[in-house]
Amino acid sequence: MSGTGPRNFGRLAAPWRAILAAALALLCGGLVRPVLAQDASDQTLKSLALPGLPNLSAPQFPAPPLFRVDSGAVSQQALPSGDALRGALSASGPRDGQSRQKIRLPRPYPPLRRHAGEPRRFKHDLPPLQAYRTPAGARRALRLRRSLGDPSKEVGKKPQEHVAPTRAAIPTSTAKPKPKPKPKPDPEPYETLGVGVGSLRLSPFVESSGGYDTNPNRLPAYAGGGAPPNAYNSPVPSSLLRVDTGFRLRTDWARDDLKADLRLGYVDYFDNAPASRPDGAGSFVGRYDATRDTAIDWLGRFWLDTQRPGAPALSSGLPNVYVTNRPLVVTAGTSLGVTQKFGRLDVSLRGAYDRAIFENATYTDGSTLNLESTDYNDYGVLGEVGYELTPDVRPFLKVAFDSRIHDSFLDPYGYARDSTGFLARGGVKLKFSELLTGEAAVGYAEREYRDPRLPPVSTPTLDGSLAYTPSALTTMTLRMTTTINETTLQGASAQVTHALGFEIAHDLFRNLRVTPLGNFFENAYVGSSTVERGYTLGAKIDYKITRSIALKASYSHERLNSSAQNSNYQADVFMAGVRLQP
Repeated sequence: MSGTGPRNFGRLAAPWRAILAAALALLCGGLVRPVLAQDASDQTLKSLALPGLPNLSAPQFPAPPLFRVDSGAVSQQALPSGDALRGALSASGPRDGQSRQKIRLPRPYPPLRRHAGEPRRFKHDLPPLQAYRTPAGARRALRLRRSLGDPSKEVGKKPQEHVAPTRAAIPTSTAKPKPKPKPKPDPEPYETLGVGVGSLRLSPFVESSGGYDTNPNRLPAYAGGGAPPNAYNSPVPSSLLRVDTGFRLRTDWARDDLKADLRLGYVDYFDNAPASRPDGAGSFVGRYDATRDTAIDWLGRFWLDTQRPGAPALSSGLPNVYVTNRPLVVTAGTSLGVTQKFGRLDVSLRGAYDRAIFENATYTDGSTLNLESTDYNDYGVLGEVGYELTPDVRPFLKVAFDSRIHDSFLDPYGYARDSTGFLARGGVKLKFSELLTGEAAVGYAEREYRDPRLPPVSTPTLDGSLAYTPSALTTMTLRMTTTINETTLQGASAQVTHALGFEIAHDLFRNLRVTPLGNFFENAYVGSSTVERGYTLGAKIDYKITRSIALKASYSHERLNSSAQNSNYQADVFMAGVRLQP
């Protein structure tokens, strides 16, 4: 077998390898890729290799792309690609016991949509875009504003380059801007504004009035006698000029509070000089909030007036001897205390001091009534307890104890008028509605004197106030007071005064106000049979031209009936003037 050498055996090995690959493919039940056929044939030939023969698994020529076995015959055929190959793979079923995933082709894109008609157009064209202002430009504009528009201050500074916006610009609207809301009307268009002094609001004023008074000295009608009628024993009507000045002080503090009011006036009677006199009044209220529940209160008061010549306490008791002046009476005082709150309960305790000064009275016969000896100091302690049941109801209880010590132990008539007093009052503050508010208190007052000849004073007290606002143009006020005053009437301990007053303010216009008013009173001299009853009725008109200028006019009728001899009087007063208040 010389023809069967290694070279000839290599020629014969190729058909055998193809036969073995086809048999292996037939056993696997389908087609095999070229790589699998090559591997299977190599493994088979390795197992059949004989010693001394060459390695038949080494490829001698490229393997055919694909082999197919038909009825035991081996034929070589290249299968087509595409759908034929996918059909053959799906028909052959799974290979090697593994399932094959179904191949899905992507769906075709839908056809393009066609717009029906022309594109949409807007009624109004959009405004042109504007770029945002750059930070550099804003800083430069700010420097220009600070320099009050002086471009010379910008000299030497490098101009800023315009920087394109880094984001979309907001279009500006061409529509008309909305109108600004109308300012709310001032509820008090003619109320004074005052002058700001730091955190204080000061409202000074000056008022000048002229008029006519039928009885300047409030004297009784001429009763006849030896002396002819004159300015000291009978009414002498006179024209007058009155000047008032003062101020009103308020604060805008958030915690503490300060209020002050002062008025000083003088009336000059051209036809009755002895009747000319000053008058005035003032008050001061301060509060310092030490803590949220603790406050320190400081109060001050001032009062200036004169005594009428026909008062029973100034009567000389002699015929044809009359008082020639109007003795001054000045009272000033202060009180200091602490108010502590315990929830709805508040307790206050204050110490008070008052000083009363009297001027001597002179008579037509040249004598003098020493009223300076009746000057006194009043030391007192006041306590108050209040409880807020509701925001509209607050009951309270006030207790006061004081001691009056005169500069002279005896008065001009020889009485020792040093005394001690006690006062207790209980009441309630009410707010029935926004239209009706009030306060009422009833109590008991008692005063004992050093001189046993002076009877003690004990009287019930009734105090209160009521404000009713039936409309925005009308306010009605009612007041009631009870006071115990000093007197120099012989044999009398004190003068107990009960007073009732009313006031109705009505605005005809925002700058025109009409105010009817009245006052009724009764003076009872304890230890004496003297009793005085009187009233005052009148009306006043205020017309405000501006916040600082106002015209004023008033009329009042006064009448007093007294059980003492030659003490009755009546008077009519007409006045008109102007008030300046910045």
